[in-house]
Amino acid sequence: MISGNGKKTIGLVIENFFTDFAEEFIQNVVSGVRQRKDLNLVLIAGIYDGVKDMDVKHHAYRVIYNSVYQLEHKCHFDGILVCLGSMCNVDRELLLERFDSKIYGVPMIFSISDVEDRVTVNYDNTEGIREALDCLINVNGFTKFCMLGGRTDNVDSRRRKDIYSRILNENGIEFTEDQYQATDMSVNCKDDADELLDRNPDVQAIFCVNDSVAVGLYEAMKERRLVPGKDIMVFGFDNTKMAGRMIPTLTSIGADNITLGKKSLELLLDMMNGENVEPTLIPTRLYGRESFPYEMYEYNVMEMLNVDTDFIYRMFDDCFYRYRYEHISRESVNLKRLFLAFISKILIALKQRYMSVEDYHEAKELIDIFFENGAMAYTDAGKLLKSIDRLQTSVDGSQKSTGMNIYIERLFNHMRDAAILAQAENSIRFNDHITETRQKMTDYMVDITDFFEEDSSVSFDSMIAHFDKLGLPNAALFLFDEPVLFNETSEDLFPNTIYLHCLTKEGELYVLPKERQPGRTSEMFRRTELPPKCRECTAFPIFHKQNIFGFLVSELTKDIATTGEFIANQMGRLFYTADR
Repeated sequence: MISGNGKKTIGLVIENFFTDFAEEFIQNVVSGVRQRKDLNLVLIAGIYDGVKDMDVKHHAYRVIYNSVYQLEHKCHFDGILVCLGSMCNVDRELLLERFDSKIYGVPMIFSISDVEDRVTVNYDNTEGIREALDCLINVNGFTKFCMLGGRTDNVDSRRRKDIYSRILNENGIEFTEDQYQATDMSVNCKDDADELLDRNPDVQAIFCVNDSVAVGLYEAMKERRLVPGKDIMVFGFDNTKMAGRMIPTLTSIGADNITLGKKSLELLLDMMNGENVEPTLIPTRLYGRESFPYEMYEYNVMEMLNVDTDFIYRMFDDCFYRYRYEHISRESVNLKRLFLAFISKILIALKQRYMSVEDYHEAKELIDIFFENGAMAYTDAGKLLKSIDRLQTSVDGSQKSTGMNIYIERLFNHMRDAAILAQAENSIRFNDHITETRQKMTDYMVDITDFFEEDSSVSFDSMIAHFDKLGLPNAALFLFDEPVLFNETSEDLFPNTIYLHCLTKEGELYVLPKERQPGRTSEMFRRTELPPKCRECTAFPIFHKQNIFGFLVSELTKDIATTGEFIANQMGRLFYTADR
């Protein structure tokens, strides 16, 4: 079915917002969607409920929150991407019933799943693991290996263990159960890491089933005064942004030529066009960092002196490895070409053994533009700084007889300073955004509360009238006529009609008259009133206790994951006490 604006709508059903893996998967799907003008994207994200036996209250909250998944069959989508990770393996029959009987005939792709008789997209785990072990065994000469694995209900956990064991055996190295320790695949696995280290005090290298598990291993190693990359080589999987933020930075296996998200979208679009598609494996490679030094490329002096364009682009792809997955709009600065421009100036000056003042200032300005336009979002600081050092070392080597031009040396130093400054400013902006969001919520609550009344009641109409004060520039507020009482056994929880009360477009508030508010719940993401920037949006359930009031629909931004649930939770509390 095509929406009123002539676009098809894709639903992305994902396990949660709150991991680096999910963030990158979503971003890569979004990048693919933006290459097409005929697509809308709706993100339906729940929360992984792995705390049932530990915390009853948190389990109850997550069960109600996950009622958002009913939108996947309640709303009309032209195609659906499913990336549920661990949820895919908990109850396969329930999963197939959920996506077959309730969503019949809709093209569907499953990512990170081994659901039989379905089109799936998974990592080809073998090549990345083999690349790591080839280096550790044949270059470093290591023979003592361990692995921090995952849950038995996770398909990739099982596969990675089998591949790791098999490749070690192929190299004549025995791998026993004493060298393996299962985890819950989260950062909270320090105790598991301790057990593994206790059993294997002479271990030389440890493979972590994902990047999150490496956090627990780092904690255990720190207590023992062991340093990753020096005392024990450590590498993870998924190559998330977390890997670049860890100290020391974590070597990790990740996608090579195309990401899971982008490939999944490509297959879904082919399927929607009536083409036959097959299950696909995504090639992987090893991304070296401090925890296990490994370089894919050499900075060849001859290529440098020839100012070879392919060499410079290869250098860019090595440093800013996430950029190749990004959709570059006409309005965006092309960072790859910008990198070519200032690196070429440096290499030409190196070849000529001279750089003019004018070329120096022009190159310096290009470097500033490069980092001011978000270059650091596509790399991690440690890897970039090391790459700059490698380039400078190669330049130094070629300038032994003459000494390096002072301007070239200044440009290298400026690149370092600009990268560090950009990284610091990103952190400051993120923290400021969190603070600003909480302050806006405080101001909103002040605006809608009548403190001069005896009961300081909250007015429903006032909540609508001040919706723009929440700081969501492109968002919509959908509410049911009456609160829905949550029922865990209900397979059709939400009414057929939902009311669009108000919305913001570029921060400007629009309150709909009553006659324009009602619409079919199945068509809520196709409403023509929605802001244009909500062509990529996500829905947060608004509820308190067991009362579900509706959904906060917001433009899909990089920071909405950290603020959207908080805002929806506060609104749920307010609606619970508001007088309608």
